Order: sequence, then C-alpha cells, then structure tokens
Amino acid sequence: MWHNIWYALLGLFLAGYLALDGITLGTGIIGRRLARDDVERHTVAAATGPFFLGNEVWLVAAAGITLGGFPGLESGVISGMYPVIVFAVAALLVREAALQFRRRMATERWRHGADSLFRFACLVLALMWGLLGGALVGAVPVKDGHLAVDAGVLLRPVALLSALTAVAVFALHAAVFLAVRTAGPVAGRAAELARRLAPVAAGLAVLTALTAVADGTVRDGLLNPLPAALLFLLAVAALLLAPRLISSSGLRAQLVSGFAALSPVLLLGAAHFPQTVVSRAGPGEHVSVSEAAADPSTLSVVGPVVLLVLPVLLAFQAMQWWAHRAKTDERSPAYF
Repeated sequence: MWHNIWYALLGLFLAGYLALDGITLGTGIIGRRLARDDVERHTVAAATGPFFLGNEVWLVAAAGITLGGFPGLESGVISGMYPVIVFAVAALLVREAALQFRRRMATERWRHGADSLFRFACLVLALMWGLLGGALVGAVPVKDGHLAVDAGVLLRPVALLSALTAVAVFALHAAVFLAVRTAGPVAGRAAELARRLAPVAAGLAVLTALTAVADGTVRDGLLNPLPAALLFLLAVAALLLAPRLISSSGLRAQLVSGFAALSPVLLLGAAHFPQTVVSRAGPGEHVSVSEAAADPSTLSVVGPVVLLVLPVLLAFQAMQWWAHRAKTDERSPAYF
C-alpha cells in the first residue's frame, strides 16, 4: 500500500512543480516580448517574484521522494537519463544565479546580460522537461532495472516534439498568469499573446500525439491507452480554453492553464501504471512501482511524516498566493 501512496505523492509534487514553476519558465521565455522597458520588467518581476523560491520547493520534495522512496527508479532509470538531468540541473543553477545577482549588477549592460542568461536558462529547462517526458512516455531500453540511454531515446521525433510542446505550453501558462496578475500594457500584451499561443500549443500537442500513435515503440509503452487519451484531450481543451477565461474569470484561467502544464505527469502515470517505466525487452523487464520502491518497512515509517508535512506545504502555498493576489504594476515591490 505504502509504495502506491508514495508514488501518488511523487506525482503530486512533480505536477505541482510543473504547474507553479511553469509560470517562471514561461515568463523567461516570453518576458522580453511583454516587458519592453525597465518599468515593465519591474511589473513582471513583481508578479512572479514572490512565488519563485516556493515553486522550487516542489521540485526539491519530488527529488527527495525519488531518492528516499524509489531507489530503484533513481539508480536504474533517472540516472540513465543523465544527459537531460545534467542540462536541467545546470539550467536551474544558471537561472538561480542570474535572478539573484541581476539587481546587484553595477551597470545596465551587466543587468541585460543577467536577463539574457535567465531567459536562456528557462528555455533550456523547459526543453529538458519536455524531452524527458517525451523520452519516457514510450517503451525504453531498460534491462535488469537499468536504462541504457542513447541518442535513439532522446532524439526520437516524439521526444523532440514533446520538448517544443513544453516550451509552448509553459509560455501560454505564463501569458495567462501575467494577463491576470499584472496591470497596464503588460496585461494587455499577455492576454493577446495567450490567445495567439493557444492554437500553437494545442497544435504541437496534437502533432506530438499523432507522431506517438505512428511510433510503434511509443504505442508499446502505453499500457493504459484509454485514460491516457482522455487526459490528453482534457489537456488540449485546457490549452484552448484558458485564454478565453482571462477576462471573465482570472482564477479559473490560471487553474485551467495550470492543469495543461501539469497534465504530462498525470498522462505518464496513467499510461504506465502499475509500472513506472516500460521496457522494450518485454513485460519481464518493466520496472513496476513496487519494484522501484524502497523496502515497505522504510516507507511505512517515513510515509506518515511526509503526509504530515504535505498539509503544511499546501497551506503555506495557499497563504502565499492569497497574500499576493493583487495585480502588480510599477509601484509594487519586486523581490528580484
């Protein structure tokens, strides 16, 4: 029982990270288009800054659950995707440094350089998360619990299209957020950009799905195609609906675009369960949830602690979002 609870918690933290930090990633991707001077950059920073560090907590929690609760998944599969993980971690560090040091730069030239680094790191990170999801959605070369990564896994059309789709979805998610949470010209540009990005993101998602259907390796990895297809259709509908809700219900627009951003986690879990990863070598080499999990006695001891911490984390996030619910402009405090 505990291994399934831990697996659900892992999915929750990963989904929360994509929905929340997806705003920061998307802001880095589209920020230059929306903020055309220092005043508007300040407005964008004031809207996203209060949530930046809190968003990363979800990724740290997901990493902790993977290391402590699923040693088989970490040592055999995640470590096998080391090229993607290394680029993702490097992008995280560069993004953090660029954001933290930007306001401390002495000259405008150095501040613009920090902004460029931040945007580049966000783009790379979005590409890596999309590439990781696209690579793992199908059957992969896992044998004896270990993934042998190669260019064929990472450079499949499905993985590459998934990476591009992730960039478009995060950009749309950020545009919806900024359209709701900012005032003035930035909000108007963000709303217009969201309307333009919606069909692009949905079209890329559909193209990725059609390519997956045509790829036998990916089809082999979809152990539960019906729930996966249903979640995919809901995600596409969310991409198209979110911009339409900006003017009538800002909160619902953010929730809908957030669902689109986190849907890959739900889709992967639904498509593979009760396996975590599907092997090309056949059912005997699949890595199941129970096989990847730590010893049941370990999970039963640590599990209740995690379940006690989770409500505190959720309450803190809710308080943070409530405290910073007002629209931002050039007069709002910026944290970075």
